[in-house]
Amino acid sequence: MRYLGLDIGARSIGVAVGELIASELMTLRSGKDKSFYEQPELSFEPIAKLIVQEEADAIVVGLPVNEDGTLSPEAKKVQVYADKLSKQLDKTIHFVNETLSSFMASDILESQGLSIEEAKLREHQLAAQLILQQFIEENAGS
Repeated sequence: MRYLGLDIGARSIGVAVGELIASELMTLRSGKDKSFYEQPELSFEPIAKLIVQEEADAIVVGLPVNEDGTLSPEAKKVQVYADKLSKQLDKTIHFVNETLSSFMASDILESQGLSIEEAKLREHQLAAQLILQQFIEENAGS
């Protein structure tokens, strides 16, 4: 099964793709003064095109949960967005605890010696890759 991995934020959505190994793909940006949470339809068409282009069967979404396992306010926004995306694109959504994925992505990019600007451009798509790879590893053989 091939998956599209998403690291969803208000202004950026990191995208990764993979079956056995996840790879960074791109970052969608909402534009100034726009939010994917408030206007999710801004991202539906680009994501639909990526699903077709990458032949993805399902979507994996990172869910930022609190340390105690409860849903953070951001996680609730991500769930609402993902539910709308699932209905719009008729694709199954799998959620993965993505706590610290953005921090890990930032550390990895910093260790690669990228400039701050280069790292900011790739942070969300690398977070999406880490989220998707976690899902793939947790579900290997199932």
